[in-house]
Amino acid sequence: MLVKHGTESQIKEIYDTFRLYKDIFPHLRFDYLSRKIKSDRCIYEDDVAITYTIYKRKNKVGTSYENLELKASKGDVMIHQLANANPSNGNSKDIVQRFLDENCHGKRVWLTVRQNNDRAVRFYEKMNFQNVGTVHWMKGKLPGYVFCYVTNKTIL
Repeated sequence: MLVKHGTESQIKEIYDTFRLYKDIFPHLRFDYLSRKIKSDRCIYEDDVAITYTIYKRKNKVGTSYENLELKASKGDVMIHQLANANPSNGNSKDIVQRFLDENCHGKRVWLTVRQNNDRAVRFYEKMNFQNVGTVHWMKGKLPGYVFCYVTNKTIL
């Protein structure tokens, strides 16, 4: 079963799902979410919301633990935000797995997460994402991890 994309009629509900985590997503704006929905880059199903991008060119996503630049390639996927209005109900796992099954054929799926977001880090590790490096926001004051989901047909 394909994951369901969010619709314009659901925008307030999707926005409210992300606002439950305003300490994690303080930057998320209504107009950004509207653009993601209009471009079919927002999943919304069973109270789980995911925004993502499919890169059109190479993009730096962070620094590896070997101090090398981590770059997403054209066609790679970047998950920007993920929120579940009802955490611990298992819906995030099911929807993320279906998203990966649909979008990861020979591609890498990247995401970044704050280092202090222990719950998210554990979730991504359980979902077989690999912690491949670091990233910093707010001029280096907010450290994060770079995760990458790699299939056996994909090379990191």
